[in-house]
Amino acid sequence: MRRLKSITINNYKSIGEEEVKIDFPENQPVILIGENNSGKTNIIRAIDILFGETYPKYRSFEDHDFFARERKKTIIIKAEVEGMRGRLGKNEEFTCSGFKLKTSKGNNEDNDNEYCAIQLEDGKEINYVSNKLREEFFSILIESRQSLAYQLSYASKYTLLSKVTKTFHSKLTSSEDRVNKLKKIYNQVLEIFDEVDEFKEFKQKMSSLTGELIHNMSYALRLDFSAYDPSNYFKNIQVLPYENESPRSFEELGTGQQQILMLSFAHAYARCFKEESNLILMFDEPETNLHPLAQRWLAKTLFNMSKEDGIQIVITTHSPNFINLEFLEGIYLVRKIEDATRVINQNRESFAKYCTEKGAKKIKSDSVVPYYTKSATVNIIRGFFAKKIVLVEGPTEELALPIYLEKEGFDILKEGIDIIGVLGKGELAKWWRLFTAYKIPCYVCFDNDKGDDDKGEKRRDFLNAVGIQENEQENILKTDKWIVNKQFCVFGINFEDALKNCFVKYKEIEETVKAEFGNSKPIIAREVAKKLSNEYFNKDDKGWENIKRLIECLRELSI
Repeated sequence: MRRLKSITINNYKSIGEEEVKIDFPENQPVILIGENNSGKTNIIRAIDILFGETYPKYRSFEDHDFFARERKKTIIIKAEVEGMRGRLGKNEEFTCSGFKLKTSKGNNEDNDNEYCAIQLEDGKEINYVSNKLREEFFSILIESRQSLAYQLSYASKYTLLSKVTKTFHSKLTSSEDRVNKLKKIYNQVLEIFDEVDEFKEFKQKMSSLTGELIHNMSYALRLDFSAYDPSNYFKNIQVLPYENESPRSFEELGTGQQQILMLSFAHAYARCFKEESNLILMFDEPETNLHPLAQRWLAKTLFNMSKEDGIQIVITTHSPNFINLEFLEGIYLVRKIEDATRVINQNRESFAKYCTEKGAKKIKSDSVVPYYTKSATVNIIRGFFAKKIVLVEGPTEELALPIYLEKEGFDILKEGIDIIGVLGKGELAKWWRLFTAYKIPCYVCFDNDKGDDDKGEKRRDFLNAVGIQENEQENILKTDKWIVNKQFCVFGINFEDALKNCFVKYKEIEETVKAEFGNSKPIIAREVAKKLSNEYFNKDDKGWENIKRLIECLRELSI
């Protein structure tokens, strides 16, 4: 089966001299995540340059397409492919193993584009790329603003509907008898058309006028209002949305509906014509215009299309609904470093090795992905979208800490910091390893409540991960005080008692809140934090010094 194996990009838009390479694992989607303006969209546009509608050699590149707008730089976009049917060379000795586009402007206004196919065995480049070879792969980029009507039209031979009907035409014309029967039926249709006198008269006049205009040419045109196009018998097909058995126009649909219908059409094509489909389906922020449940449904559908049908899918996203750790190899974190786009990626082997180096026991490359996938939640996965992460044991700290931090002038949303409850001490080291493997700085808060960690093994697991020596660990695990370290914070025996010891009014406020809101610990902690930060604020409470120290640690936190 034909597929794209990798794409390598240099000097294109935000991507600089240091190449960005994206590998495409089999039966997995590629998920590009990162901040706005990090370069995610530039990666999928580079793929579309090679495999989209416009022939790459004749594409026009502007100054802003070159990294740092330096027109003397050379843009290189290179794709590695496998399973190509078309061959290269006069003796058909070599199979195509890839494509490469090089372009520069130098001192000229015009682009100097070189578009090559690459031979499999010796790496030789062939400058001529036939349409037949190029059409073995094609990409469709679906953006949130893109109209479904375009892809389901005949606006160009590269729209999805054009591709679909061309495939049907090829199947139909493989039988001469079938073609002859079809022509006979169409001729009967034309005879009915000619029963409309106005149509017949218009056709005759148009033909005679055209003949007069081009009488001095060796070729003539005859206007034939045929009911079919013999170059593509299926071009009469129209795709229309229906509601309650009545046809609708695409303009009546919401953008989200159009996006989902576009996906269903592409899916049907790829599933029916697996060998012919050679489809790279790219979605730029598919969560746009979809409500949360629709996002989850779309993500599940895309994952299944990739896993079960082998369709190559690329997604840029800001939604944790589109991240599934089952497809770890396809997850790329896109970042700007020194004004240039970089990507961070892990595979099973590299991630298992990293976990082992950071103190994990019994982690193997064949078990690391299932181990993480089974306990991943949308709440935890959203950490991929943060600049820094504070991992806490549960919802109590997750709800209360942001209020204390903001009172001291530290807005975690503005700083790009997410506080994430991981549901227990035993999960702290686990998720710390995942996020730091992707170079996301992590700070960890825990307490010394022995309820689910009597021997301290879960807390030791984290302390080992961050490199705390054994002789230092004992004092940390025994402390009943609120201590703030550069890498972690310990809330004494438990979070509530630590704050009661540092805020004079905490216990009194807690009783009042319980009477009003009931016994939910997270809600109580949040409401107490609000009151301590407002009507009961006391700048002399020791707790505020610890909060200030925590803020300093978060500001300085790095990998």
